[in-house]
Amino acid sequence: MSIPLHPRAEAHGKVIVLGEHAVVYGYPAVAAGLPQGIVLEARPRPDPRLPITLTVPAWDLDLELHAGSDHPVARACLEVLAHCDGPVTGWAIHGTSALPSRAGLGSSAALTVALARLVFGPDAGVDDVVAASLAGERVFHGEPSGLDSRVAAQGGVLRYVRGEPPRSINPGAPLPLCIIPSGIPRSTADQVARCRSRLEHLPSVVRPVLIAIGQAVESGIHAIEHGDLDTLGVLFDVAHGLLGALDVSSPALDRMAADARAAGARGAKLTGAGCGGCLLALAGDAPDRLTAAFPSLRPLFVEVAAS
Repeated sequence: MSIPLHPRAEAHGKVIVLGEHAVVYGYPAVAAGLPQGIVLEARPRPDPRLPITLTVPAWDLDLELHAGSDHPVARACLEVLAHCDGPVTGWAIHGTSALPSRAGLGSSAALTVALARLVFGPDAGVDDVVAASLAGERVFHGEPSGLDSRVAAQGGVLRYVRGEPPRSINPGAPLPLCIIPSGIPRSTADQVARCRSRLEHLPSVVRPVLIAIGQAVESGIHAIEHGDLDTLGVLFDVAHGLLGALDVSSPALDRMAADARAAGARGAKLTGAGCGGCLLALAGDAPDRLTAAFPSLRPLFVEVAAS
């Protein structure tokens, strides 16, 4: 008989609120968990000797998890199950998610965290779940920072500096965030290299931009803790301009940011690597007006509170 899984588990998605690219150089970043990034449900297969199946229709995933697979998701899931001493046969796992995959919203960390919870159960400690998630995240990202897995497991709002444990931030008011997919593919590695090239070419000009992004993060934390959404919105706009100076925005993202502000957003900025992926807008008093401004892009609206 296959080792049993728990029937249901979930994990958060992730969005970088402030601090993209500067975080690579030791400056702080702020990330927020997106509720119900993924929900996994497990049921026994008729024959316990059959391989585990994983289906997530929203992400176009329909896989069998077996050792001979070269699919990175299958390999990552098997690494998580091995870390947790979980089953390798006999289960069908089905996932639902409102997040787009491969959009910089932490989909892989959400999947590996939820999978670990199917084995460990809903009361498992966050540190144990994060360690299991990282076993899978290494398949996707080599040596991940751990931020995505921590946010996926813990939720809430976190301050992160490379090499330091993340610190929880308690928002003075819920953060009304609208995540708007651009529909444009993005490559984190390409955009990190683009930023590095600009820094190496013009260090005396670009280094102050990175410092300014770090200072925007610290000011943003103060605004979040005090529920000062208007100031946070201004910082979104400033951060978007600074990221543009690093050559990681795009005309499409700039137009989307302007359209979001025209639709009542307090501020708007690219989130993640840039040049594609998603726009992050801080909604104003009429979030329906904001989401209605992007009908074909299927924006996701969430309110993020303290974990």
